[in-house]
Amino acid sequence: MKVFTTLSTLLLLSLCTPIFAQTTPSQDSTKQANLLDEQVKMYGSVFSLGGATEEENPVKGATNYLDLLDKLNLSPELKKQVEEIYQLYDTSLDPLKKEELKIRANKMIQDAMAKSASEN
Repeated sequence: MKVFTTLSTLLLLSLCTPIFAQTTPSQDSTKQANLLDEQVKMYGSVFSLGGATEEENPVKGATNYLDLLDKLNLSPELKKQVEEIYQLYDTSLDPLKKEELKIRANKMIQDAMAKSASEN
């Protein structure tokens, strides 16, 4: 029972600490980690640890997401579209590039609307 009480108290304190901590409002200027790139690295490691050879490994030695896209057997149009989405995501990770993010997102929306209108 003593262990349960101690663990419960530690959990409660760890949950309440961010509530009572003082924070200063400031704009963060550090770029966040690109989780797609990290995911590609992790999958490559998982398949390698699982004993997959270079030919069997679906990641095929890619070190980032764009590297993986180049190695996949996709149509050039689909590769271009996925790369544009990746670049938009990568731009969203940098707080200093918010204006560029707005411009890219707006361009993608306008292109999609134009494509939709031309198909009708």
